[in-house]
Amino acid sequence: MYDENHYCEVLKIKEVGSILSGIYKKWDNSSFNSYLNRFDLDSNKKIEKLSKGMKTKFSLAIALSHNAELIIMDEPTSGLDPVVRTEFLEMLSEIVQDENKSVLLSTHVTSDLEKFADYITFIKSGKIQFSSTKDEIMESYRLVKGPISELDGEIVKKSINYRKNSMNFEALFANLEGINVQNKKSIIIEKPTLDDIMIYSVKEDKKC
Repeated sequence: MYDENHYCEVLKIKEVGSILSGIYKKWDNSSFNSYLNRFDLDSNKKIEKLSKGMKTKFSLAIALSHNAELIIMDEPTSGLDPVVRTEFLEMLSEIVQDENKSVLLSTHVTSDLEKFADYITFIKSGKIQFSSTKDEIMESYRLVKGPISELDGEIVKKSINYRKNSMNFEALFANLEGINVQNKKSIIIEKPTLDDIMIYSVKEDKKC
């Protein structure tokens, strides 16, 4: 599944299905029609008349109708409204309940990964920065927040990165072992979001 439609837009949905049934050996037309009904897609409608969300559902219906064990998706939720995105992610969660099926999702929308992913690989400039289960990643980092007066050399040196304004600062740590922040009443320690982890990790220096 790509982030854009790559099917001939002058064709009707049912015509594309008919063409694909002759390409995929394991094409299941009953499953295809079932997904069209579930996604409220009119099989007589031309591809060019579909909205962004409908095209995404159409692509997913195709991906799920030939018994693929691995579904590869490139930015599938890009441009979708929150309601359609939530519905889409719920469908992906249902798919991976089948232990014989997997979904490889390439995306910059980290909130999607927090809702859906079991494993996360973060790639920066072609190099893997980390790759582990989502739970392990989320438990491995802590976000430290406090007044600017508490921002000292230890925090600057040992944090992955930090940012500050005239009043406060926040810094991301891989762990807090040996760092003297937990006993300070003015310091708040939180679990970061996946967004926080990635944003701080891509910064080239600590001049935030």
